Amino acid sequence: MPTLQFKTQLKLGLLLISLSLSAMLLWNYWQQSAPSRDRNQLYVELLERSGQLNRDLPKLLDQQTRFERAEVVNYGMRFVYALIAVDRFQHDAMALRRQVEDYLLNSFCHSKNMQFYRSRADFVEYLYQDRNNINLFTVRFVATDCTD
Repeated sequence: MPTLQFKTQLKLGLLLISLSLSAMLLWNYWQQSAPSRDRNQLYVELLERSGQLNRDLPKLLDQQTRFERAEVVNYGMRFVYALIAVDRFQHDAMALRRQVEDYLLNSFCHSKNMQFYRSRADFVEYLYQDRNNINLFTVRFVATDCTD
């Protein structure tokens, strides 16, 4: 038959174990929710930026390029452009991509306007469409693409 002292020690031990488990679960929840809050805040900031950009769009940038819209995609930003003099079936999409890719990468890596996206967003994507809104190509960059 267990003694009164043993029963008291057993109850105290069980209480300490349950408190320890509760503390560990609380710590784990706090650790997981902090990054989640940061990701939610990033998503909200991306939505706000896309909304600000889209107020003035679509907008003709030059004689051949129209900036259609900005979209938030999985914690990244997509900029959609239309090449208004290009028809997908009459032009080489890969040749067009090669013409703009270096310029876009340089802009992404060095433009002050892109600093937020380089430092916070998961990626930036440029989607080019032809005059009939058919996708020509997509170029995607992440911060690690900037080597200098």
